[in-house]
Amino acid sequence: MRFALKAGMGEAVKKAVVAVARFSINALYFACCALPRRDEAVFVSRQANEPSYDFKAIGREFERRGFRAVFLTRKLQKRTIVRYAFHAVREIYHLARCRICFVDRYDPVISLMNFQCEPQPASCDIPAGVYRELPVRPVVVQLWHAFGAFKCFGFQSHDTVEGHTSKAMELYRIHRNYSWVLCSGEGCRQAFAQAFNCPVERVVALLRPGYDEFARLRTAALAERGAGEEPGLLVLFAPTLRKSSESRHPFRDLAQEGGWKNLSDVARIEWAFHPLEQEGVAAGTVNQTLLDASIVVTDYSSIAYEAYLLGKPVVFYVPDIDEYRASPGLNSDPLKLCPRIAFTDERRLFAFLEDCLNDPELYPWDAFEAFAGSAIDECDGRAVDVLVEAAFGWLGRGRCE
Repeated sequence: MRFALKAGMGEAVKKAVVAVARFSINALYFACCALPRRDEAVFVSRQANEPSYDFKAIGREFERRGFRAVFLTRKLQKRTIVRYAFHAVREIYHLARCRICFVDRYDPVISLMNFQCEPQPASCDIPAGVYRELPVRPVVVQLWHAFGAFKCFGFQSHDTVEGHTSKAMELYRIHRNYSWVLCSGEGCRQAFAQAFNCPVERVVALLRPGYDEFARLRTAALAERGAGEEPGLLVLFAPTLRKSSESRHPFRDLAQEGGWKNLSDVARIEWAFHPLEQEGVAAGTVNQTLLDASIVVTDYSSIAYEAYLLGKPVVFYVPDIDEYRASPGLNSDPLKLCPRIAFTDERRLFAFLEDCLNDPELYPWDAFEAFAGSAIDECDGRAVDVLVEAAFGWLGRGRCE
């Protein structure tokens, strides 16, 4: 009884805090909207203190076309909550002044805002429960930070151990207010529509500028090999993020048990745990280690798609796949799509890795293609140009020169 009462009071406090935040955000936004809008593109992230490669590449193209690019990136942590509050005020101001905003994850300020949206007739065919708010002033673009739709996320995974609760999704209006959502291929559109709770017509297959960078790096690596510069063998173990302490972490078990050390006679071994995990993060960045990798071992991480774009072989180690199918769930199941390169037993995993390191021709590329190829649509020309061209169309500017 006492626990239920405390829980009820906790929920009431949360609702009150969010209501006050929503009122304050919109009051300040309304006041700032008295100022005229200008040709400004805003880039928002609460997971990093520096703009991503994608943000900077798109920003440069907007600046080349006469826009001002404003980067508002601040990692939200408990110890930085005061600084983040000032950062949120800046964000509100620029959302009131800009014409377009790009966001790479859920952002609480955007989700709680009351933007000017497209009017939706009562007879529109948007399914019940799906977000109907489609901002036009400014246009808000969800530039998701990962290629493909490997594991379930967002609204696909609510009420699972790895996801948010339905109450939290509703209270914080998570992933509300996107005019458009970008994904890497037609095969991902339905999954992205489900994840962001938006009409599938608002999900477009447009590649992030990172695609251009991966293509450049792959070409450079091939040129180096053609010149006789063969790098040493490297196996990269790179698991996905486990958000819940209740979830198993097979890669940590694998690292501690040490069976992989036999591979060190053949290749160098690197461990790259997800950068958002607080412990065990490998030195350097995953991307740099990925460039040097001869073969990548992952579980459910979108690094598989990055490796695909770089022409790197990938092997899946998924001993907890039955649990992962339940929480958060999978859009692409490696045991079903590519069983020849997916393992649940570490001995079979290490034996396969050793065989491939000794003879790279043994790796079944067709199996990996069956997994990753359908998730990424190849791009004619530079992906950043195609994306910015589409963005100017959403702004009603026609073809940009």
